[in-house]
Amino acid sequence: MNYVAPNHKWAVARSFSPASGFTLIELLVVVAIIAILAALLLPALAAAKRRAMLAQCQSNFHQIFVACNVYANDYNDYYPPDTTHWGAGDFNHLGGEFYTYFVLSPDQTFYAANVLIGPGIRVGVFDNLGYLYETHGIGDGKVFWCPSFPLNSPFNPIKYSNPAFMSTDDASMGSPRIRDTMLYNPRMMDATNGDNHRAFPKTSSIWTEPGGGGNPLFGSDYLGGGVGAYSPGTFAHYPSRGFNCLFRDGSVQFVQSVPAFQFISGGTLVVNGEDTPTAEQYDQIINWLENNQ
Repeated sequence: MNYVAPNHKWAVARSFSPASGFTLIELLVVVAIIAILAALLLPALAAAKRRAMLAQCQSNFHQIFVACNVYANDYNDYYPPDTTHWGAGDFNHLGGEFYTYFVLSPDQTFYAANVLIGPGIRVGVFDNLGYLYETHGIGDGKVFWCPSFPLNSPFNPIKYSNPAFMSTDDASMGSPRIRDTMLYNPRMMDATNGDNHRAFPKTSSIWTEPGGGGNPLFGSDYLGGGVGAYSPGTFAHYPSRGFNCLFRDGSVQFVQSVPAFQFISGGTLVVNGEDTPTAEQYDQIINWLENNQ
């Protein structure tokens, strides 16, 4: 007897795998991790950017020092002078240390606002570091400005970029002018007794200040004053509490002087003063910077 197997219908079992991809919780975890990493990295990146701009500012200072000495070699040992007012006896007569910021003399009222001033000899036009620009000794002049100041700062070179760099400003302070961000060769012979002539007009000048350091100051970052003196727009290398300083031996150092910082950030310095008390204020600040106190 033959056996006939029953006709069974076998069901084919199909296996289903779950859909590939992240769940909402997994996505949220990834986003949270990225946010944490960004929060940790951004301050470090900002600090690295500040250090880079600090180094660029120091490089600018060194270039200025070299250019000043090359200039002196061609002009009877004189560093670029201050001739701000072009009056009798005004050669290297500072009047006030704030005049050492001027690249284009503030008395040149024959210039209108927003006028491009190219390099080339123009008697009675340039002052201080402007002579380096005039004599083609420093390129386009952008090394005169600290790169740390933001675009909305009155000390950013964009202020002098209409119609192109280097142009006079909008005459908001009375007459068109160009000012850089270096306090250049600011030492006076005798701030207390009214001798406001430059203490170091030449490379061969020898002069000492009671209380000053062994290495005289040749230039520093802009020293602000008044309300808001310690802010990104007015304090170079903010929020660092120091100043780039150029000394007469050509060295550049970031000086963190506690008394100088407190004095300036407190708004005590009268930036645009032309009197003995203001000259003495600058004198004291320079002493602090020279002594690295």
